[in-house]
Amino acid sequence: MSSKTKTRNNVIAFPTVAQPNIDRIFDRFLREQRERLKPRTYQRYEEVITLFQTSLNLYGYQELPTAGENTLYRRLADYKDQTFCAIFGPEKIPSGVSTFLTYFMIRKVMASESLLRAAGTVTKKLMKWLVENDYASKEEARKAMELASEASKELPAAERLARLLYDFAQTHPPRTWTDEVDDYFVVEEVKPGVLILSALTTEEGPFEVRVPRIISDHCKVGWQINLLLGETRTGWRILESGNVYPL
Repeated sequence: MSSKTKTRNNVIAFPTVAQPNIDRIFDRFLREQRERLKPRTYQRYEEVITLFQTSLNLYGYQELPTAGENTLYRRLADYKDQTFCAIFGPEKIPSGVSTFLTYFMIRKVMASESLLRAAGTVTKKLMKWLVENDYASKEEARKAMELASEASKELPAAERLARLLYDFAQTHPPRTWTDEVDDYFVVEEVKPGVLILSALTTEEGPFEVRVPRIISDHCKVGWQINLLLGETRTGWRILESGNVYPL
């Protein structure tokens, strides 16, 4: 039965556990991929799907559109220890792509560039497969595929920039500084060797930060960067760096 609420004779039926549920759909997808992929590539697919499954189990409930589905989830999760992917069906998968790629993979996973690239690639393949097998609507899957396609390029690039920023902060710390700003910064402008940043939670700024050319070459306008900046006699310098958020 579907997890969607149905109306019969003006009586709204309470949503029930989906058959097949997301867990089974992921199993089917992986079984088909195993038949066509080389073992090493399949292992990467399996890794990404496992991470996506974890993301849905942790955050999928946030995208539930109806009170009935929220109640169903709370009852089964709290009292029967069932997971999101065990309760709901494949129509809930596309709505979880954004959280998976733009939040979970960046904030919760210590992922390499290759894994981040694979996250976008595998997710895009999954969305296409869901549509081909009538498990998801074309419109929802299309939006998720567009995000996944962008993520396969942007996520590894952002990870590369995060590593460059970290290395620079560790190897070129200023000796003294008079003020600090710890915030998430939006890249407003990129010049050769210079980043123009605005802080998300403070009214101070904009901040002009000098960096090596290799860092400015990897940075893009609109990206967000977690930084601790220190004000020195020669301007703002990077004291510490965190994640880079491209999407």
